[in-house]
Amino acid sequence: MDTLFTPAWAQGWGDALNASDAYRMAAARWEGAVLMDVLADPAHGLAQDTAVFLDLWHGSCRVARLAEPEDRAQARFVLRGPLAVWLQVLSGEMAPTTAILRGKIALAKGSLGGLLPHVAAANALVEVARTVTVVAPAAPAVAAPVAMAEPVADTKPAGSTGRDRAAFQSVSATGLRFGSFPMRLWDKAKRLGIWNPADIDFTQDARDWTTLAPDEQDLLRRLAALFQAGEEAVTIDILPLLDVISQEGRLEEQLYLTSFVWEEAKHVEALRRWLDAIGAAGQDLTAYQTASYRTIFVEALPQALQALRTDRSPVAQARASATYNMIVEGVLAETGYHAFHRILTERGIMPGMQQVAAYLKQDESRHLAYGVFLLSRLVIEHGDAAWNAIAERMNTLLTPAVAVIGEAFAAYPAEAMPFGLEPSVFVDYATQQFRRRMDRVERARSQTMAELQAGDETM
Repeated sequence: MDTLFTPAWAQGWGDALNASDAYRMAAARWEGAVLMDVLADPAHGLAQDTAVFLDLWHGSCRVARLAEPEDRAQARFVLRGPLAVWLQVLSGEMAPTTAILRGKIALAKGSLGGLLPHVAAANALVEVARTVTVVAPAAPAVAAPVAMAEPVADTKPAGSTGRDRAAFQSVSATGLRFGSFPMRLWDKAKRLGIWNPADIDFTQDARDWTTLAPDEQDLLRRLAALFQAGEEAVTIDILPLLDVISQEGRLEEQLYLTSFVWEEAKHVEALRRWLDAIGAAGQDLTAYQTASYRTIFVEALPQALQALRTDRSPVAQARASATYNMIVEGVLAETGYHAFHRILTERGIMPGMQQVAAYLKQDESRHLAYGVFLLSRLVIEHGDAAWNAIAERMNTLLTPAVAVIGEAFAAYPAEAMPFGLEPSVFVDYATQQFRRRMDRVERARSQTMAELQAGDETM
């Protein structure tokens, strides 16, 4: 700690940046100074607040020093956080994007929307900082897969195993725990999830479509195409998770999860019916899928979920649920539905798609509630092994996930965005929702199963 956040260390960081080809390439489009506030922590050797100032310009560092009074006004971005979090970032335990999106490091100056297009530059900046001094690493972000532990007593009847057909919970003394969290979600799914995509009338939607400007049509078609492929992906990839829960003998959770597959399948049908209604039948819409989108839906999602076919460990389950529930549903799907709702209701158009978006959002709210429950249960039952797996997924996937949002709007001129939208509004929305749910999962590190089961469904 003695060498960190000192004049010599700051200067060394600047020299290392100018010597780094990787940083030069990643930050070629970066313009503007950055100031990093580090809050005092006497217990860990930092007696007073300090700040490091970097004047960065297109892949070079023109100035690197401890901040002076005038530097704060000059800085394009000011990042502020406690020493412990900065050490997590510098040791590689937490990605800088994750720290910012989770609110661990505050963006005291500058906008999140302005920073996120330069995530690669920020990551390279930190990677170079790690070469300047040796920071004691924290615990590994991902623990090795561990043997599957037996479920806790209140989730499985005594004497039962995953494939033991000699014992059936529903006719045992245990019966069904109707008051458990999964059963409360199951009850909601039965009451609120009964809708038929074929019953939705898109006649007015087709008329409204013809009144839109070409760029407005393109944005709505883009959003729908990304959702369409995403909903198909999760419909395909969710089955291994349901099987794992079934084989563990968690009957109440399995009952609720049966609604997942059915609801995701209905989403696929509903979006395709709308696309056909507005004239997209026969069109190949795969061109809307960016590199970041494919990173999530073609690589990360199937890899994490299909891995459960051969690895049922708590760590594998945590990776799968974090990818599906926290990233795909919690960052991307929910933000997209929010965009559809805002566009269509403010313009007063396309009542059929408004109805679809409302149904989808309602379904996904239950999916997200279960995802937070599942991740929290894994953390309670398996401790740091599960939590570290979740954190690793966030460090890896938050950057491309947020990039998907930015790339969807990047196709249009910033000064003439369709429907007058402001991309930063949707990035902020995604960040707030994600942060709220991650905080809930982190809270599980100090919770009991009884406390978790008593939770509400508004996760």
